[in-house]
Formats: sequence, C-alpha cells, structure tokens
Amino acid sequence: MANNSKRAPHCLIVDDHPVVRAGVRAVLEQAFNGAEIADAESVEELGEATSSGSPDVVIVDPWRAGVDVGDVVRRLQSELDAPIVVFTSDGGARLLSEALKAGVKGYVRKDSPSEDLIRAIDAARAGEFYVDPGLSSTIVLDEGDRTLSARQREILQMLADGMQTDAVAEKLGLSTETVRTHTKRILAKLEASTRTQAVAIGIRHGLIE
Repeated sequence: MANNSKRAPHCLIVDDHPVVRAGVRAVLEQAFNGAEIADAESVEELGEATSSGSPDVVIVDPWRAGVDVGDVVRRLQSELDAPIVVFTSDGGARLLSEALKAGVKGYVRKDSPSEDLIRAIDAARAGEFYVDPGLSSTIVLDEGDRTLSARQREILQMLADGMQTDAVAEKLGLSTETVRTHTKRILAKLEASTRTQAVAIGIRHGLIE
C-alpha cells in the first residue's frame, strides 16, 4: 500500500524482538517509498539508532521494553521530541488509557492489519491520534474522563449509518428518550455540536466505520 502523499518519513522502531522489528521495517518500506528507518532493541539503546537525527515518528512496544509506559513515553519525548505510536500485543483498556494519558499519538495491536499501523503513523505525523478500531473495550479519547461505552459506540455507528432516533431505539429495544440521552452524552464527550460532526470525529479516531 504505497503512500506518496507526503515526504517519506524517518521512523524509529523500538521493540526487543528482532523479528518484529524486521516485520515492521518491511511494512514501512512497502508503504512509504524512500522511508528512512532505524531500530533499537530498547529505550536504553537508542544511541546508534538516532545518530542520523530525530525521527518523525517512533513505533514502540513499551510493555516489551520492561518499564512503565509513562516512563517510556516521557523518556522518548524528552530525548527525541517525536510523536509516538504504541505497537503492542496488549489491547487492555487500562493500558490503552495509560498510553494515551502519557501522550502517545497512536495505539495499534500487533494482530491488526498492517494498514492500521500505517494509518496511525500518518495520523501521528499530522498531529492527530489513531486508536486501533479492533479494540473492543472502552476507548479513551484523551487525557480527561471522556470515554465512549460500547453502547454509545453502537449508537454512534447507527447514526453514521443514517438511522434516526426512533429506528435506533426500536433496533436496540430502548426508549427514544434513552437514545436521545446517549446521543447528547456522545456529543458532549466528543465535543461535537451536531450528530454529523460526532460521526466525523468517530470515524477519524477509528471508533466507528
């Protein structure tokens, strides 16, 4: 999946598994023509990997690095001043929340399609963030308490599909007032003024399709 819409990125991969680093490198080389790619086994071994300058984005598995995710992110941000995408086997809501609170720009599971990692990298380079749409638990949007429950994501998806409140209520077996309440909370959590804007935000952040 070639991506020629912008300058090829300078990426840094931090993972203690050589086969993972090789796999991510192959994916990036295919996606970004001319990408400059460096890798390191751990945060403690960044020296040679960053000798050619600070990367545009860092892809890291902080759990494999063996330290707290907040410590990993803060150290990488301090030393490299580059957006960070977490690429890990852990899809738990708690660790996802910790990662986003620490300031990462993306969170992708290792068993997801490679396109998700590329989307996360593109979002990070644009100053936005991307959360793996395959995560089924609560999605944390930012450092605050704004979350969408599974029910709220379900309703947002129905709104995105063009369903009206009455139809959503009937399909879910809820009262129209309950659906309206959910909708109001969705708009508040996404800081959206209209349903259309909420849907757009939901799609952009991978909460719905």
